[in-house]
Amino acid sequence: MQTETALALLIFVFTYALISVRRIRGVSIERPAAALFGAFLMIIIGVLPMDEVLGAIDLNILALLLGMMIIVSCLEITGLFDRASQFLVTKCGDMFTFLWVSMGVTALLSALILNDTVVLMFTPIIIKVCRSIDANPVPFLIGEALAANIGSVATAVGNPQNAYIVIRSGITFPDFAMALTPLAITSLVMAIAIVAVVFKKDIFNGRIGTPKMIDRTLVLRNMSKAKMERPFYLVLGVLIAVFIGFIISPWIDASISIIAFMGGCFLLLMLPLVKKDTGTAPILRGVDWTLLLFFVGLFILLKGVETSGLMTMMLDGFEDAGAGVTGVPGLSLISAVLSNLISNVPAVMLLSPVIDAGNNTLWLALASSSTLAGNATILGAAANVIVVEKALSQGVEVRLRDFIKAGLPVTIVTLLIAMIYLGI
Repeated sequence: MQTETALALLIFVFTYALISVRRIRGVSIERPAAALFGAFLMIIIGVLPMDEVLGAIDLNILALLLGMMIIVSCLEITGLFDRASQFLVTKCGDMFTFLWVSMGVTALLSALILNDTVVLMFTPIIIKVCRSIDANPVPFLIGEALAANIGSVATAVGNPQNAYIVIRSGITFPDFAMALTPLAITSLVMAIAIVAVVFKKDIFNGRIGTPKMIDRTLVLRNMSKAKMERPFYLVLGVLIAVFIGFIISPWIDASISIIAFMGGCFLLLMLPLVKKDTGTAPILRGVDWTLLLFFVGLFILLKGVETSGLMTMMLDGFEDAGAGVTGVPGLSLISAVLSNLISNVPAVMLLSPVIDAGNNTLWLALASSSTLAGNATILGAAANVIVVEKALSQGVEVRLRDFIKAGLPVTIVTLLIAMIYLGI
């Protein structure tokens, strides 16, 4: 192993150890700080030449994420998530209905907007509803995390790794959605069934098929009525326009990142003008700046991994073990393993340089496998971590063994479905 490759390996392992541990001697280390420190080491030690640093940062990805986050922040400010909580309660008469409706709504929203943002807003809603109906929140929170990941498979803006794949591969937004939406729907149905069986004591009375009932009158009395404000329709109109732009982007020769960025910029100015009690600052507070910084650090870190030859060495190791990236099964296996070792976003960024830009099947396999594999453990996807940490801050503990009890079988079943669907 060459010196440069060995240094890149040490930095890579050290950085992901920091990302996983996230605490040293009682001091909390956030993911962006760990990723940016890894980037700093790649540059200062000389693994990545300084003239390649800025070129490693993909501004298209950052513009897409920033634009969508601004739109989602505006949706929150104008009452979408409060309305969603009312919808959950009014449509659910029993625990099983609450499970599949909450997972279905989470999956749908996660296909339309970033799943990390959906679970950040939806987790307190689910806990609130569960406390109102005297239910154990854990099965529904785990179902929420699984559904957020599965729903995000369907579109290019469902999660950060899909956005990255679409921009790198050149697959159009409509082609991506048409290819993977059926897989997302099928996987969601399987996930609902598995979660219901795993947590049957919380969902059913005695045996499967007889769900526990919910007193909706009591719940609605305990919840404040959510009023949809008129500025909401401005935000909704912009969101619809952005999605229309995504769909027609191949014909108008416009990048989806620029379309999303323009939508966000428009709302950043117009919403405060329409909604007098809202300024620019509250909108920007809803943007996950830490995720954007996390991406900046990863771009630089993984560019160092690529240029040092470490990535080639790692892929050769998988080839020697009988799994390669030239076929759907091998790529799905490698992606699944890496997604649970280092999380799905960096796994996609690590594997993407070795995939042929014209092989759409492999790109779709990478998108689906990296996202679905994230359901296996809490650390597999950022959405899982957000659900668990947000719940803990509200006094609800989601234990690792409870998550794996449902997440691992869901991951295995949905990955098999994906491999069959995309062609073994």
